[in-house]
Formats: sequence, structure tokens, C-alpha cells
Amino acid sequence: MSIPVELPDLQAKTGEYTWAFLLTVRPDATPHLVSLSTLWHDDGAEPALLMSVSAGTARNATAGSVVTLCYPPLDHDGYSLIVDGATSVHDGDPPAGVDPIPEGKALLRFAPTGAVLHRSAAPGFANSATGCANDCLPVDASTT
Repeated sequence: MSIPVELPDLQAKTGEYTWAFLLTVRPDATPHLVSLSTLWHDDGAEPALLMSVSAGTARNATAGSVVTLCYPPLDHDGYSLIVDGATSVHDGDPPAGVDPIPEGKALLRFAPTGAVLHRSAAPGFANSATGCANDCLPVDASTT
């Protein structure tokens, strides 16, 4: 389930998490999952998340049309934050405030297209306010 959100709300929500999983798809159509840190950056276009990844992960991320970030819950009963987006490799020097990228790594730019807060429903749960069979919430100002 993916619900479009306003970018400023998503920036505030990601600030509540410490790290994320990036899910891409390899050329042989198998999933590839890595854990990483993300950093918001505004390059004058629209704010995007930046992350340092291996060259292989960068190839996977830019070959497909959409990738997914999943920020796991901070506690057992918490929500995961699942964010879909489009990626590109940042060419040239890292922007101000971003650490140099180690050799063999790439700086990936992730432009969010939608997000949802998700957790598995408790036994007996019917539907959330959004109609999801699990306990899903849209990411908006009321959930930050």
C-alpha cells in the first residue's frame, strides 16, 4: 500500500528513524536488500534522500523504475515506514555536508513518490481507517 504524501511531512517522519533497508532488484529479477543511513538534501530542485551504496546496488537501483526504502520500527509495537521512490546516481563531488564517498561506492539520490506507516494487525483486527487489512496509516502531519 502506497499513499502519496507531502514531502515536508515525510522528512519529519524519517527523522524519527535511525536507518533503513533499501530494496532493489538484480538483473536476474532476484531481490537485493541492504541496510544503510539516509540523509535529506535539497539541491534546489526538490529535496531528496542521499545514501552511499555499492556500485552493484547503484546499478540495481537505477535499472528499475522504482525502489523501496523500509525504515524498521524502533520498538516491537511500532510502525515500519515504507517509502517508494525513483533513484539516480549523483555524479561529481558530494554536496556540501555529505561525507566523501569511498572508492567502489556511489552516492544514490532517492526521490520519494509515496509512503505508508505499516505494522501487522493484531488478531481480530478488521480494517484500518484507510481500509487496509493491516494497521496502516498515511504519512501526514497528524502522524508526526
